[in-house]
Amino acid sequence: MKKIVLAVLIAFLVFGIVAFIRLYTSTGNVVLNNVNAVNGGNSGSSVNAVSSSGRISLSDLAKHDKESDCWVGYGGKVYDVTSFLPRHPGSAGAISPYCGTSKEFTDAFTKKHGTKKVGALMKVGVLIGDFNIVGTA
Repeated sequence: MKKIVLAVLIAFLVFGIVAFIRLYTSTGNVVLNNVNAVNGGNSGSSVNAVSSSGRISLSDLAKHDKESDCWVGYGGKVYDVTSFLPRHPGSAGAISPYCGTSKEFTDAFTKKHGTKKVGALMKVGVLIGDFNIVGTA
């Protein structure tokens, strides 16, 4: 019985290591993988928002301006915060006016939280990619 338990534990350990290695050594485009994860793996319009350079333009960011599709720019990165909106302690309405924006979101976020919640933003938001600050992709 001990051998079976040990074999099962080793199998789970090996599976976890292999999954971890595959996740972090993927040669695919990380930005597109993140967008596909947000879209449930389909190739909807959000995938088209990522340029071949992997940078999101201001005009592409602005397309995600609804509570049901909310991307925000902060610190040169773009995050999908759609799934977090209903869980935001200050209500979805505190963030939704800033969906599809970078400067406006950053200003409001910094005014409300300073920099003490930046780590939380990075945890609850799905990183889409780098923000192309000049607005062209």
